[in-house]
Amino acid sequence: DRQPGPQGRGESPARASGLVIRRRSMKVQEEAAREAERRALFVELAQRPDTVCPFLGMVDARTKYEDGAADGHRCYAFGDPAELSAEQQTKVCLQRGYGNCPRYLRGVLVIPTEELEALRRPLPPGQRPPPAPAAAAKPARKGRARALLAVLGVLVLLGAAGGGAFWYLRNQVASSAVASTLPGGTDFSAELISLSEPDAGGQTVNATVFIGEADAVPSTTLVYVFDLSSSTLQGEACGRDRNHDGLEDTPLDCEIAAANALNAQAITNGTVAEVGLVGFANGAVSADLADEAGAQSLIDPARDDDTDGTPNVIEAMESAFSGDRSQPVGFHEYTEATTDTRTTAFSAGIAAACALLAETESPNRLVVFLSDGGNRGGEDVSSVLPCATAAVFQTFAAGSGASCGQPSEFGGLDTVAELTDGTCTTVSDLTQLPDILEAVVVPQILRVQLTVDDGEPIDISQAATPSLPEPGPSTIQIDYPIPALAEGDHQLCLTVFASDAGGPGSIESCSPVGSGGGRLTSSD
Repeated sequence: DRQPGPQGRGESPARASGLVIRRRSMKVQEEAAREAERRALFVELAQRPDTVCPFLGMVDARTKYEDGAADGHRCYAFGDPAELSAEQQTKVCLQRGYGNCPRYLRGVLVIPTEELEALRRPLPPGQRPPPAPAAAAKPARKGRARALLAVLGVLVLLGAAGGGAFWYLRNQVASSAVASTLPGGTDFSAELISLSEPDAGGQTVNATVFIGEADAVPSTTLVYVFDLSSSTLQGEACGRDRNHDGLEDTPLDCEIAAANALNAQAITNGTVAEVGLVGFANGAVSADLADEAGAQSLIDPARDDDTDGTPNVIEAMESAFSGDRSQPVGFHEYTEATTDTRTTAFSAGIAAACALLAETESPNRLVVFLSDGGNRGGEDVSSVLPCATAAVFQTFAAGSGASCGQPSEFGGLDTVAELTDGTCTTVSDLTQLPDILEAVVVPQILRVQLTVDDGEPIDISQAATPSLPEPGPSTIQIDYPIPALAEGDHQLCLTVFASDAGGPGSIESCSPVGSGGGRLTSSD
């Protein structure tokens, strides 16, 4: 029996059926309108030059953009439209290498960008799938639903493998794009793009590398370690009289000037939560960094208790002093702390730095270790490294007579770096030390290697444009000539080394290729 309606009257089956049909019709029309709007968006974006990221738009217009950096630009890759720095726009969004941007790579997983790529590079007519015959019999609804689910399932699996999977369906080339983050949280990616056809006995490898901006999260504890041995008062260096001892441009003055530049950069980046200061010679001491009860060995890099514009840690650095082998060395500010200088013992400075880092809860721990001479005493560095609380030591051989590989029975600066996954840098011209040290907390691409099959890695850093090292945000283009490959199948691997406030890192992009060359990736 029919049930009475709101007015006490029954509703006829014909009337109910008509309502259902009209609702379905409206739903179909709404879906068609959304689909038409989406396709119109792709058609408009497809008109852009290949130097403009399809996810770049204006705050009030998704499809509009300016030729250069603009305050109104936004990134529509995913989520709410994101603001972009002028440098990010210029070096990434408005360059051909935008395809290596981690936001772009993430965006292709949540936005049907494969349709955009198809519009930009439509298949030739002969390769397009023929349209379905107009009079073809309609499959049963259940069968059509199963087919749709199967297609969606395949697309989900391919999407999980990366946005480039859609190109794989068309080009039969797997994606070589790899994306990761450096220890300090900086986005970092690389991609082998192509290998040219053999020409005059050679071929050219093309690749791109991207590094993002510093992640302005104070997640790093940074410890400065100064060599205070007597040799730091000898020879010409830089810094003028930074420690007010009456001697100008000594290696010690240069250490202070360089660490000052690094501290300023750490404040600017916002990546360093705490800093500490250690001085060593035969022994080692940690500097007190504030005028309050108890030793304050770790503080905010910008802390300035007397509001004179000079952070506490810089005031402590500028109180560093050295002397001859019979005199103590150390820091005058805020509490005098000294040790003796009979010799130079790296192990003493390392142990003191490790002790400071044991007090921090920062996920990233970085030590900048400076010395102008060899390791002549104490314990073998392997006996105190790695620290109980994992830390990266970036070491610097500072001075005309210093080198990373200077032999020592106790272990040299290169050994200190190797034991902690850091790097050692020789700085023969001490006037360059402040600039070099300042880059320690800046995200930067350092060098690039290429491996062909199982051969030895080749340093191809000189083929990068812009030249390396290059700070982020930036997209690097690489065109490197190699001898023509022998007939058959081969494997190319690109390894990129970079660093940020959390320390160094690397990624590897690999791709198979035939001797005739061709595309090495599915993304573009």
